[in-house]
Amino acid sequence: MDGQQAALEGWLRFNDEDVTLNRDGRQSRRQRRKLLWSAAWRLVFGPAVAVVAALVAVVYLDTAFAILIALIALCIGLQLTWSGFAFMADATSGAVAFVTAPLTTRMVRARSVSYFVDVGPVTRSIRGRAFASIKSGDTYHLFYAPGCRSLLSLEPASASDPLPAHPFGTDSAHAWDSLRWSWVLLTVGVFGALLGAHEIAAAHPAQPVRIAGIVQDYVEETTYGRYGAHTSRSIYLAGDGNVYVPRDETYYTPPAPDFYNLIGKNVVLYVNGGTTDVLALSDGDTVYAGDWYLHPEHETTFLQLNGALITATGAGFLLFGLGLLLRERRGADDLPVRSAVYVPPTVHPIPALWSGALVLAGVLVFIGLAIASAK
Repeated sequence: MDGQQAALEGWLRFNDEDVTLNRDGRQSRRQRRKLLWSAAWRLVFGPAVAVVAALVAVVYLDTAFAILIALIALCIGLQLTWSGFAFMADATSGAVAFVTAPLTTRMVRARSVSYFVDVGPVTRSIRGRAFASIKSGDTYHLFYAPGCRSLLSLEPASASDPLPAHPFGTDSAHAWDSLRWSWVLLTVGVFGALLGAHEIAAAHPAQPVRIAGIVQDYVEETTYGRYGAHTSRSIYLAGDGNVYVPRDETYYTPPAPDFYNLIGKNVVLYVNGGTTDVLALSDGDTVYAGDWYLHPEHETTFLQLNGALITATGAGFLLFGLGLLLRERRGADDLPVRSAVYVPPTVHPIPALWSGALVLAGVLVFIGLAIASAK
Protein backbone atom coordinates (compact mmCIF):
# COMPACT_ATOMS: atom_id res chain seq x y z
CA MET A 1 0.00 0.00 0.00
CA ASP A 2 1.56 3.33 -1.04
CA GLY A 3 2.01 6.31 1.26
CA GLN A 4 -0.90 8.30 -0.16
CA GLN A 5 -3.35 5.40 0.33
CA ALA A 6 -2.18 5.03 3.94
CA ALA A 7 -2.57 8.76 4.48
CA LEU A 8 -6.07 8.72 2.98
CA GLU A 9 -7.09 5.87 5.28
CA GLY A 10 -5.95 7.85 8.29
CA TRP A 11 -7.39 11.20 7.25
CA LEU A 12 -10.69 9.87 5.91
CA ARG A 13 -11.06 7.28 8.71
CA PHE A 14 -11.24 3.84 7.10
CA ASN A 15 -8.89 0.84 7.12
CA ASP A 16 -7.90 -2.20 5.06
CA GLU A 17 -10.67 -4.34 6.60
CA ASP A 18 -13.25 -1.78 5.51
CA VAL A 19 -11.93 -1.82 1.94
CA THR A 20 -11.94 -5.64 1.80
CA LEU A 21 -15.56 -5.90 2.94
CA ASN A 22 -16.70 -3.00 0.77
CA ARG A 23 -15.19 -4.67 -2.31
CA ASP A 24 -17.47 -7.60 -1.56
CA GLY A 25 -20.53 -5.30 -1.29
CA ARG A 26 -20.69 -5.38 2.53
CA GLN A 27 -20.27 -2.82 5.29
CA SER A 28 -18.03 -3.45 8.25
CA ARG A 29 -19.45 -3.36 11.78
CA ARG A 30 -17.54 -0.17 12.45
CA GLN A 31 -19.06 1.48 9.39
CA ARG A 32 -22.57 0.43 10.41
CA ARG A 33 -22.06 1.88 13.88
CA LYS A 34 -20.95 5.17 12.35
CA LEU A 35 -24.01 5.26 10.08
CA LEU A 36 -26.32 4.47 13.02
CA TRP A 37 -24.78 7.24 15.11
CA SER A 38 -25.17 9.69 12.21
CA ALA A 39 -28.80 8.60 11.84
CA ALA A 40 -29.49 8.90 15.59
CA TRP A 41 -28.44 12.51 16.09
CA ARG A 42 -30.17 13.62 12.89
CA LEU A 43 -33.42 11.87 13.85
CA VAL A 44 -33.26 13.47 17.32
CA PHE A 45 -32.42 17.03 16.32
CA GLY A 46 -34.12 17.17 12.91
CA PRO A 47 -37.76 16.73 14.05
CA ALA A 48 -37.09 18.91 17.12
CA VAL A 49 -35.79 21.79 14.97
CA ALA A 50 -38.66 21.37 12.47
CA VAL A 51 -41.40 21.30 15.14
CA VAL A 52 -39.97 24.25 17.10
CA ALA A 53 -39.53 26.31 13.92
CA ALA A 54 -43.10 25.60 12.79
CA LEU A 55 -44.52 26.36 16.24
CA VAL A 56 -42.61 29.62 16.52
CA ALA A 57 -43.68 30.69 13.02
CA VAL A 58 -47.37 29.99 13.68
CA VAL A 59 -47.75 31.03 17.31
CA TYR A 60 -45.14 33.67 18.14
CA LEU A 61 -43.90 35.48 15.03
CA ASP A 62 -45.75 38.26 13.24
CA THR A 63 -43.31 39.74 10.73
CA ALA A 64 -42.37 38.39 7.31
CA PHE A 65 -38.61 38.58 7.98
CA ALA A 66 -38.87 36.66 11.26
CA ILE A 67 -41.05 34.01 9.60
CA LEU A 68 -38.51 33.72 6.76
CA ILE A 69 -35.87 32.83 9.38
CA ALA A 70 -38.28 30.28 10.88
CA LEU A 71 -38.94 28.75 7.43
CA ILE A 72 -35.20 28.39 6.87
CA ALA A 73 -34.94 26.63 10.25
CA LEU A 74 -37.88 24.40 9.26
CA CYS A 75 -36.06 23.58 6.01
CA ILE A 76 -32.93 22.57 7.94
CA GLY A 77 -34.97 20.46 10.37
CA LEU A 78 -36.73 18.58 7.56
CA GLN A 79 -33.46 18.01 5.73
CA LEU A 80 -31.84 16.62 8.88
CA THR A 81 -34.84 14.36 9.42
CA TRP A 82 -34.80 13.03 5.89
CA SER A 83 -31.06 12.44 5.82
CA GLY A 84 -31.38 10.69 9.21
CA PHE A 85 -33.82 8.23 7.64
CA ALA A 86 -31.35 7.70 4.77
CA PHE A 87 -28.48 6.95 7.19
CA MET A 88 -30.73 4.55 9.12
CA ALA A 89 -31.86 2.77 5.93
CA ASP A 90 -28.26 2.34 4.74
CA ALA A 91 -27.10 1.05 8.13
CA THR A 92 -29.99 -1.43 8.25
CA SER A 93 -29.60 -2.73 4.69
CA GLY A 94 -25.79 -2.69 4.69
CA ALA A 95 -25.87 -1.57 1.06
CA VAL A 96 -22.65 -0.51 -0.66
CA ALA A 97 -22.31 1.36 -3.95
CA PHE A 98 -19.15 2.31 -5.80
CA VAL A 99 -17.98 4.75 -8.43
CA THR A 100 -14.68 5.18 -10.25
CA ALA A 101 -13.73 8.83 -10.52
CA PRO A 102 -10.79 11.23 -10.21
CA LEU A 103 -9.93 12.44 -6.71
CA THR A 104 -9.87 16.24 -6.57
CA THR A 105 -9.08 18.63 -3.75
CA ARG A 106 -10.43 22.14 -3.24
CA MET A 107 -10.05 24.98 -0.80
CA VAL A 108 -12.90 27.29 0.30
CA ARG A 109 -12.10 30.65 1.84
CA ALA A 110 -14.67 32.31 4.12
CA ARG A 111 -13.96 33.58 7.63
CA SER A 112 -11.61 30.64 7.82
CA VAL A 113 -10.13 28.28 5.23
CA SER A 114 -11.78 24.87 4.71
CA TYR A 115 -10.34 21.96 2.73
CA PHE A 116 -12.28 19.25 0.90
CA VAL A 117 -11.73 16.05 -1.06
CA ASP A 118 -14.21 15.19 -3.85
CA VAL A 119 -14.58 11.79 -5.49
CA GLY A 120 -17.66 11.27 -7.64
CA PRO A 121 -20.80 12.07 -5.61
CA VAL A 122 -19.05 12.21 -2.22
CA THR A 123 -17.32 15.15 -0.52
CA ARG A 124 -15.33 14.99 2.71
CA SER A 125 -13.64 17.76 4.66
CA ILE A 126 -9.98 17.28 5.59
CA ARG A 127 -7.33 19.19 7.48
CA GLY A 128 -4.85 21.55 5.90
CA ARG A 129 -1.92 19.18 6.43
CA ALA A 130 -3.79 16.41 4.60
CA PHE A 131 -4.77 18.81 1.81
CA ALA A 132 -1.13 19.64 1.16
CA SER A 133 -0.15 15.97 1.02
CA ILE A 134 -2.85 14.56 -1.27
CA LYS A 135 -2.17 14.41 -4.98
CA SER A 136 -5.20 15.64 -6.91
CA GLY A 137 -6.21 14.00 -10.19
CA ASP A 138 -5.53 10.31 -9.44
CA THR A 139 -8.45 7.95 -10.17
CA TYR A 140 -9.98 5.91 -7.32
CA HIS A 141 -12.68 3.33 -6.66
CA LEU A 142 -14.94 5.02 -4.11
CA PHE A 143 -17.23 2.91 -1.88
CA TYR A 144 -20.15 4.69 -0.25
CA ALA A 145 -23.59 4.15 1.24
CA PRO A 146 -26.00 4.73 -1.67
CA GLY A 147 -28.78 6.55 0.19
CA CYS A 148 -26.96 9.02 2.40
CA ARG A 149 -23.88 9.19 0.14
CA SER A 150 -21.60 8.72 3.16
CA LEU A 151 -18.01 7.73 2.35
CA LEU A 152 -17.13 4.17 3.35
CA SER A 153 -13.67 3.70 1.83
CA LEU A 154 -11.66 4.15 -1.34
CA GLU A 155 -8.73 2.56 -3.16
CA PRO A 156 -6.64 3.39 -6.23
CA ALA A 157 -8.24 2.50 -9.55
CA SER A 158 -5.11 0.52 -10.40
CA ALA A 159 -6.53 -2.21 -8.15
CA SER A 160 -8.73 -4.83 -9.77
CA ASP A 161 -12.32 -3.83 -10.46
CA PRO A 162 -14.52 -4.42 -7.39
CA LEU A 163 -16.67 -7.36 -8.43
CA PRO A 164 -18.46 -5.58 -11.33
CA ALA A 165 -21.09 -8.34 -11.58
CA HIS A 166 -21.92 -8.20 -7.86
CA PRO A 167 -25.23 -6.47 -6.97
CA PHE A 168 -24.02 -3.85 -4.53
CA GLY A 169 -27.12 -3.87 -2.32
CA THR A 170 -30.22 -1.92 -3.23
CA ASP A 171 -29.70 0.98 -5.58
CA SER A 172 -30.60 4.51 -4.58
CA ALA A 173 -33.81 4.53 -6.61
CA HIS A 174 -35.36 3.77 -3.22
CA ALA A 175 -33.10 6.00 -1.12
CA TRP A 176 -35.02 8.77 0.56
CA ASP A 177 -32.33 11.41 0.49
CA SER A 178 -31.72 11.80 -3.22
CA LEU A 179 -34.64 14.19 -3.66
CA ARG A 180 -34.49 15.66 -0.19
CA TRP A 181 -33.81 19.27 -1.14
CA SER A 182 -36.47 19.53 -3.83
CA TRP A 183 -39.11 17.88 -1.66
CA VAL A 184 -38.04 19.75 1.46
CA LEU A 185 -38.25 23.07 -0.39
CA LEU A 186 -41.65 22.15 -1.82
CA THR A 187 -42.89 21.24 1.65
CA VAL A 188 -41.58 24.42 3.28
CA GLY A 189 -43.05 26.41 0.40
CA VAL A 190 -46.51 24.93 0.92
CA PHE A 191 -46.25 25.58 4.66
CA GLY A 192 -45.18 29.21 4.09
CA ALA A 193 -47.84 29.86 1.45
CA LEU A 194 -50.59 28.46 3.68
CA LEU A 195 -49.29 30.45 6.63
CA GLY A 196 -49.31 33.66 4.57
CA ALA A 197 -52.79 32.94 3.20
CA HIS A 198 -54.05 32.42 6.75
CA GLU A 199 -52.47 35.73 7.78
CA ILE A 200 -54.30 37.51 4.97
CA ALA A 201 -57.62 35.82 5.72
CA ALA A 202 -57.33 36.56 9.45
CA ALA A 203 -56.35 40.23 9.00
CA HIS A 204 -58.41 42.47 11.30
CA PRO A 205 -58.41 46.00 12.68
CA ALA A 206 -56.85 46.81 16.03
CA GLN A 207 -59.08 46.09 19.02
CA PRO A 208 -58.17 48.29 22.01
CA VAL A 209 -58.92 46.66 25.37
CA ARG A 210 -59.08 48.96 28.43
CA ILE A 211 -56.94 47.92 31.44
CA ALA A 212 -56.67 50.17 34.52
CA GLY A 213 -54.20 49.92 37.39
CA ILE A 214 -51.29 51.40 39.29
CA VAL A 215 -47.89 51.29 37.60
CA GLN A 216 -45.74 49.17 39.89
CA ASP A 217 -42.58 49.27 37.79
CA TYR A 218 -41.17 50.17 34.42
CA VAL A 219 -38.12 48.45 32.91
CA GLU A 220 -36.19 49.57 29.85
CA GLU A 221 -33.33 47.46 28.47
CA THR A 222 -31.08 48.30 25.54
CA THR A 223 -28.93 45.70 23.82
CA TYR A 224 -26.24 46.48 21.28
CA GLY A 225 -25.44 44.18 18.39
CA ARG A 226 -23.84 44.17 14.99
CA TYR A 227 -26.90 45.79 13.40
CA GLY A 228 -27.42 48.52 15.98
CA ALA A 229 -29.20 48.96 19.30
CA HIS A 230 -32.53 47.43 20.31
CA THR A 231 -34.57 48.71 23.24
CA SER A 232 -37.26 46.67 24.99
CA ARG A 233 -39.80 48.36 27.29
CA SER A 234 -42.01 46.75 29.94
CA ILE A 235 -44.76 48.20 32.14
CA TYR A 236 -45.87 46.27 35.25
CA LEU A 237 -49.22 46.98 36.93
CA ALA A 238 -49.78 46.16 40.60
CA GLY A 239 -51.67 42.89 41.06
CA ASP A 240 -51.45 42.09 37.34
CA GLY A 241 -49.20 39.25 36.19
CA ASN A 242 -48.96 40.48 32.61
CA VAL A 243 -46.06 42.44 31.16
CA TYR A 244 -47.32 45.27 28.95
CA VAL A 245 -45.16 46.45 26.07
CA PRO A 246 -45.31 50.13 25.07
CA ARG A 247 -43.57 51.79 22.16
CA ASP A 248 -41.15 54.69 22.49
CA GLU A 249 -42.70 57.78 24.16
CA THR A 250 -42.42 59.75 20.92
CA TYR A 251 -44.56 57.17 19.08
CA TYR A 252 -47.71 58.41 20.78
CA THR A 253 -49.74 61.55 20.01
CA PRO A 254 -49.14 63.72 21.92
CA PRO A 255 -45.77 62.30 23.07
CA ALA A 256 -46.19 60.30 26.27
CA PRO A 257 -44.42 61.40 29.45
CA ASP A 258 -41.32 59.56 30.57
CA PHE A 259 -42.61 56.12 31.56
CA TYR A 260 -40.45 56.12 34.68
CA ASN A 261 -42.49 59.10 35.94
CA LEU A 262 -45.66 56.95 35.80
CA ILE A 263 -44.46 54.59 38.55
CA GLY A 264 -46.94 54.74 41.43
CA LYS A 265 -49.64 56.50 39.40
CA ASN A 266 -53.05 55.29 38.26
CA VAL A 267 -53.09 54.78 34.50
CA VAL A 268 -55.34 53.29 31.87
CA LEU A 269 -53.66 51.16 29.22
CA TYR A 270 -55.39 50.42 25.93
CA VAL A 271 -53.94 47.08 24.86
CA ASN A 272 -54.43 45.44 21.47
CA GLY A 273 -56.76 42.46 21.91
CA GLY A 274 -54.95 39.14 22.19
CA THR A 275 -51.58 40.82 22.84
CA THR A 276 -49.87 42.93 25.49
CA ASP A 277 -48.95 45.73 23.06
CA VAL A 278 -49.91 49.18 24.38
CA LEU A 279 -51.82 51.06 21.67
CA ALA A 280 -52.53 54.05 23.92
CA LEU A 281 -52.37 55.09 27.56
CA SER A 282 -53.97 57.69 29.77
CA ASP A 283 -52.69 59.29 32.98
CA GLY A 284 -56.16 60.62 33.83
CA ASP A 285 -55.70 63.96 32.11
CA THR A 286 -54.52 63.06 28.60
CA VAL A 287 -54.84 60.10 26.28
CA TYR A 288 -51.57 59.38 24.51
CA ALA A 289 -52.61 57.52 21.36
CA GLY A 290 -50.63 55.46 18.88
CA ASP A 291 -51.40 55.09 15.18
CA TRP A 292 -53.37 51.83 15.52
CA TYR A 293 -55.49 53.34 18.29
CA LEU A 294 -56.35 56.35 16.11
CA HIS A 295 -56.64 54.28 12.92
CA PRO A 296 -57.50 50.65 13.78
CA GLU A 297 -57.80 49.77 10.09
CA HIS A 298 -54.06 50.30 9.68
CA GLU A 299 -53.47 46.97 11.45
CA THR A 300 -55.60 45.26 8.80
CA THR A 301 -53.42 46.76 6.09
CA PHE A 302 -50.26 45.74 7.94
CA LEU A 303 -51.43 42.14 8.44
CA GLN A 304 -52.50 41.83 4.80
CA LEU A 305 -49.19 43.18 3.53
CA ASN A 306 -47.28 40.95 5.94
CA GLY A 307 -49.34 37.95 4.83
CA ALA A 308 -48.66 38.77 1.18
CA LEU A 309 -44.91 38.89 1.85
CA ILE A 310 -45.06 35.54 3.67
CA THR A 311 -47.08 34.03 0.81
CA ALA A 312 -44.54 35.34 -1.70
CA THR A 313 -41.73 33.85 0.39
CA GLY A 314 -43.50 30.48 0.43
CA ALA A 315 -44.04 30.73 -3.33
CA GLY A 316 -40.31 31.36 -3.73
CA PHE A 317 -39.50 28.16 -1.85
CA LEU A 318 -42.07 26.33 -4.00
CA LEU A 319 -40.62 27.58 -7.27
CA PHE A 320 -37.06 26.77 -6.19
CA GLY A 321 -38.10 23.27 -5.14
CA LEU A 322 -40.05 22.76 -8.35
CA GLY A 323 -37.04 23.88 -10.38
CA LEU A 324 -34.81 21.35 -8.60
CA LEU A 325 -37.42 18.63 -9.10
CA LEU A 326 -37.69 19.32 -12.83
CA ARG A 327 -33.91 19.36 -13.16
CA GLU A 328 -33.72 15.99 -11.40
CA ARG A 329 -36.41 14.56 -13.65
CA ARG A 330 -34.49 15.73 -16.71
CA GLY A 331 -31.38 14.17 -15.19
CA ALA A 332 -33.23 10.87 -14.88
CA ASP A 333 -34.19 11.01 -18.58
CA ASP A 334 -30.56 11.65 -19.53
CA LEU A 335 -29.17 8.92 -17.25
CA PRO A 336 -28.30 6.36 -19.98
CA VAL A 337 -25.97 8.77 -21.76
CA ARG A 338 -24.19 10.13 -18.70
CA SER A 339 -20.53 9.42 -18.08
CA ALA A 340 -19.80 6.60 -15.63
CA VAL A 341 -17.35 8.98 -13.95
CA TYR A 342 -20.32 10.83 -12.44
CA VAL A 343 -23.02 8.15 -12.34
CA PRO A 344 -22.11 4.80 -10.78
CA PRO A 345 -23.44 1.85 -12.80
CA THR A 346 -25.22 0.44 -9.73
CA VAL A 347 -26.75 3.70 -8.48
CA HIS A 348 -29.62 5.78 -9.86
CA PRO A 349 -29.82 9.27 -8.36
CA ILE A 350 -33.57 9.74 -8.72
CA PRO A 351 -35.72 7.91 -6.13
CA ALA A 352 -39.41 7.12 -6.30
CA LEU A 353 -41.36 10.34 -5.71
CA TRP A 354 -43.96 8.68 -3.53
CA SER A 355 -41.45 7.58 -0.92
CA GLY A 356 -40.27 11.14 -0.50
CA ALA A 357 -43.78 12.51 -0.37
CA LEU A 358 -44.84 10.00 2.29
CA VAL A 359 -41.83 10.72 4.51
CA LEU A 360 -42.38 14.46 4.51
CA ALA A 361 -46.15 14.05 4.82
CA GLY A 362 -45.59 12.10 8.02
CA VAL A 363 -43.29 14.82 9.39
CA LEU A 364 -45.85 17.51 8.48
CA VAL A 365 -48.63 15.62 10.25
CA PHE A 366 -46.41 15.45 13.33
CA ILE A 367 -45.75 19.22 13.11
CA GLY A 368 -49.47 19.91 12.64
CA LEU A 369 -50.38 17.89 15.73
CA ALA A 370 -47.75 19.76 17.75
CA ILE A 371 -49.10 23.14 16.61
CA ALA A 372 -52.69 22.11 17.34
CA SER A 373 -51.78 20.98 20.84
CA ALA A 374 -49.86 24.23 21.48
CA LYS A 375 -52.94 26.25 20.63
